[in-house]
Amino acid sequence: MLGRAVFLAALVAASIAGAASPALAASDFPPGYEAYHTHDELTAELRAIAAAHPDIAALSVVGRSYQGRPIWVLKISDNVAADEPEPEVLVDGLIHGREHLSVEQSLAAIRWLVDRYGVSERRTALVDGLEIWVMPEINPDGGQFDISDGRFQHWRKNRQINGSGESVGTDVNRNFGYQWGCCGGSSPKPSSSTYRGASPFSAPEAQVVRDFVLSRRIDGEQQLGIAVSFHSYGEQILFPYAYTTEDVPPDMVRLDRRVMTRMAREMGARNGYTPMQSSDLYIASGTFDDWAYGDQGILTFTIELAPRTLLDGGFYLSADRIGQETRRNRAAILWLLEQAGDPAGVLGPDALLSPAADRTERSRPARR
Repeated sequence: MLGRAVFLAALVAASIAGAASPALAASDFPPGYEAYHTHDELTAELRAIAAAHPDIAALSVVGRSYQGRPIWVLKISDNVAADEPEPEVLVDGLIHGREHLSVEQSLAAIRWLVDRYGVSERRTALVDGLEIWVMPEINPDGGQFDISDGRFQHWRKNRQINGSGESVGTDVNRNFGYQWGCCGGSSPKPSSSTYRGASPFSAPEAQVVRDFVLSRRIDGEQQLGIAVSFHSYGEQILFPYAYTTEDVPPDMVRLDRRVMTRMAREMGARNGYTPMQSSDLYIASGTFDDWAYGDQGILTFTIELAPRTLLDGGFYLSADRIGQETRRNRAAILWLLEQAGDPAGVLGPDALLSPAADRTERSRPARR
């Protein structure tokens, strides 16, 4: 765990020392998909946003991938240079290399906030009242490899060398240290697309996310109240747990289950996606969502973006649909951000009086 002062110092040093992308082979998307952002294009876009909105957007490098690419986080808030006692939300994308729409959805969410700040009363209130952290590309190596040689490689993992070097890649979303390796929800085989890694947090990208999240613990309290991860595809809204099919296992607060279920349903009512517990889709272990909730008490959601089926494009949604499909999630994401100050409020004024709410502290926003 990084202390706050150490983390901020490392953040500044990394930003200065590694502002430029490493000298790695450049790739572009296959013909017809050029509207998607490569790593370098994403970097340029994020820098342009931060430069155009310096009062509410601050860009930093929080770490580096296995191959040395920067992993960016953009903070959005009024008084962006200050650490204010406001509810915090984490948004992330591209933990799996082939899920490129997740980068576009992250950028769309950024634009909804910064471009309408001072124009839209609703969005101005969100920026003024929250600290929002957006990490659009957790796995830049996997994303770039997936578009190498002018065609899609259907690549999911990072590009970490395993053992003797015969197999490449760890599934970053099976490498987090909560219920890691349990339950049949990942593979011990390095050749598998769901290889969980040699040990928890053995993937550099998982370490970067972990260290960032832990850096948001201040005076022993986790400041991040909500986290949402964009994936593709399927048009679902998932919430913990993925490692077990039990609705409320011993490591879950019953009130949190009620809150996350209601939130997922409310988002689904706004974008047409199907809400469900993650394990209802399939069992998975060592996921970011399970770690963020089980270890840190953060209410977490995975939004599996469009399309709904493989026949409709699967991981490689037609580029001409990027705009319509990202806009489809606008009402759901803005609504979710509005709940960050009082997540349990989605249950109504009598929620905390219910016998089911036997423990309530973890569904309340952190205060300092």
